[in-house]
Amino acid sequence: MPLRFIRTKKLGIGIDPLQAAITTTVFARDLMATMQFPPATAAVSVLLLILQTIQSIQVNRSGCDRLARRAAQILIDIDEQMRGRYHEAPETLLRNLDRFESTLTSIHQFMRELADSKWSDRFLRKSSIDDALVEYMRMLDEAAQSFQLATLINIHLAVSSLTGNASSNATAERVIDAPPPPAYDEVLNEPDSVAVEIRSPGIVDAAECLVAESDPPVAAGGESLSPPEKRITDHYLPAELSSLTLEDDHGFRRFHQSEVILRGRSRLQDGWWAGATEVQVQGQRALIKKYDGDKDHAYSKWLRDVKVLQNLYHPNLPQMLGFSDERAPTPFIMLANVQTQSPQALVREVLRSSSLGTSMELLLRFYRDLADTALYVQRQFNLDENKVQDFIEASSFRVDSLKTLVVGLPPPRDGEWYTGRNYGLAHTLLDACLRMLPNNGRVYYSYDRGEEFVTEDIQKKINHLVTLARALLPSGRQSPVFPTQLEALIEETESDTPSLTLRQIRNLTWNAEGAHGHTWYERNVPADKFCVGDIGYIPVGGDFGSFVLLSNVIKDGKAVFSLSQRSHGENWCWEHVPIQRQPLQAYELPEDVAGWPVAVPPYSQIDVVVVHEAYLSCVKDAWQYLLKNGKGHAVDGSIRPEDLILVTHVGTHQDFYVRDFRPKSFMPQTCTANPRFAANQFHHQQRHGFHQPTGLGFQNHGVPFNQPALPAIVYLLTSLDANHEPHWSSSPVCLPKGVSRQPLARHFTTKIGWKTGFLNYVQLHAEDFDGT
Repeated sequence: MPLRFIRTKKLGIGIDPLQAAITTTVFARDLMATMQFPPATAAVSVLLLILQTIQSIQVNRSGCDRLARRAAQILIDIDEQMRGRYHEAPETLLRNLDRFESTLTSIHQFMRELADSKWSDRFLRKSSIDDALVEYMRMLDEAAQSFQLATLINIHLAVSSLTGNASSNATAERVIDAPPPPAYDEVLNEPDSVAVEIRSPGIVDAAECLVAESDPPVAAGGESLSPPEKRITDHYLPAELSSLTLEDDHGFRRFHQSEVILRGRSRLQDGWWAGATEVQVQGQRALIKKYDGDKDHAYSKWLRDVKVLQNLYHPNLPQMLGFSDERAPTPFIMLANVQTQSPQALVREVLRSSSLGTSMELLLRFYRDLADTALYVQRQFNLDENKVQDFIEASSFRVDSLKTLVVGLPPPRDGEWYTGRNYGLAHTLLDACLRMLPNNGRVYYSYDRGEEFVTEDIQKKINHLVTLARALLPSGRQSPVFPTQLEALIEETESDTPSLTLRQIRNLTWNAEGAHGHTWYERNVPADKFCVGDIGYIPVGGDFGSFVLLSNVIKDGKAVFSLSQRSHGENWCWEHVPIQRQPLQAYELPEDVAGWPVAVPPYSQIDVVVVHEAYLSCVKDAWQYLLKNGKGHAVDGSIRPEDLILVTHVGTHQDFYVRDFRPKSFMPQTCTANPRFAANQFHHQQRHGFHQPTGLGFQNHGVPFNQPALPAIVYLLTSLDANHEPHWSSSPVCLPKGVSRQPLARHFTTKIGWKTGFLNYVQLHAEDFDGT
């Protein structure tokens, strides 16, 4: 199973000292040019002192740097708009500059105190320093808004004076009555504020070219204009599309709410399609997707989706007919995809009512459409593979009336995101298609509990469908391009009514890499009942315990298969925390017996589990044999060929333990009063008032008091052969049956656990034998 990826949002970028110095130099140069505007000279001088003070700040430097950048940007913007017109500065602008200077002075005093304070003072005042930084940033924002408000007032005054003059001047009246629409040009890159340059013949003579930072602007006559478009930074949108405006409709129509007639409530609740409702527009049916909720958030989502769909046109993406204008209280887009259903519902219906070949054909079409869409989006937006995988994994899917897969847009992601995976785009596409199947495309067995409505026959179809899809379609790090031979096969079935057959699909997989290497698995069967090569069936209502054996194709010489065997074991001690299972290394003995040396620490119990397996080296040979000879075996057993089971892998699982139950011996501790006499044996003996004879420092079994007992080595002898009886032994040699075996020491007790079995097998579907 591939490793799941972890997605983390990029929280911030550290400030490189060299880059910060370069940026400060650039700001200082621009601010020196701003000093040519006399009313701003004092504010610029204070800001230069702030930039100089920041160089000596070691803590909270990034926050102080952001404050300085914000203040510098405000002054630079004012200089850019007033350059060459310094003598025309209005009184409101001068008063705002004075207030702005006082704000900068208080910021400089704060930073000076921060630079001179000790580490302990900064530590005790950490929360208050952070709050002060936030408060000063708010003050700068209020200063910027005051400049905006002053500009808006000037615009209102200019428009009002022109409107008054128009009533007494016929020429001016003609100009005011029919002005061309104002033009908007973005001149700032700040996301929180948009500077628009308003050009209108009706006000150029009076106020020339007034610059406003406002939301929303007001046009001549008091009519509210559409709000300026916000710059959006989306994980999927390239920078050039993020900065585009909606002035160019790209051929899409702008709808007014009065043109839309609702037709019932929405039944779509998941993904990008949630809340979409069928409507009627000018007598035609369409689908409307509204953007409710917080106004700013809804507008950003709407703007992002409009920009994406304006620049993506693909038959497997939502077909946008148009969108609302910016003045709509609830923005919306109009889609041509009216009659849609979830792909899960369609696949479930096809599995229930159609053949396995038809279901496979539908899954192949889904992959083809999805791969084509992913590669198209990657080319159009110049995305790397990780971003395309993010796009597909976050998308929601629908299927239209023509059974065409429609890929909904993923949710917006602000900022930069980084994801990591150990698999490629092909795996993402295949996994998205398999998740459209019931039980998310998992292969379920008799002991699994899947979805309630999935019957046993449907689950068998799903199992064959999943394994064949994994064999036919690209996965892992392979190229995600849909294979040419499958494309040709689908095109043949599009023209004629007959669909793909299961035999056609299997014929394509024989030469594929890793194809038909899968088997069905049963984890709990009677041990020693099955052998590799057994062919038989399970009676109706029975299980593998009632398996009816027809023959063994290997022992009877009906087939020649390459066989292999393997065994592995583990041991552990429950007293060790945390419990760590350690692998056991076996050595081979005659008659397929495996010996397992086990080290048993004193007074401990060691648990052991041993697994023996025998299997076919090439499972594909079993599939081909059953497909070729299944009907003949079915006739011999008077059963249907799809009921035949050919065993390809058998194994046993058995647990054991060995325990040293001796009681722990008493181990007295040596006590020394003074370390200076620790090496003096005579002093140690005199302190206790007696003389201890030499040689009495050993306890039973010849082990000194302070020397730990060594672990004992015992041997476990096991085999896959049912005639071999597993047993513990003190000798590494396995004696023949009937020969007296040397038992373990009396202080050991052992356990031979219950043996259980498991197997793998191949079983074909009924459609494999159609037409044969």
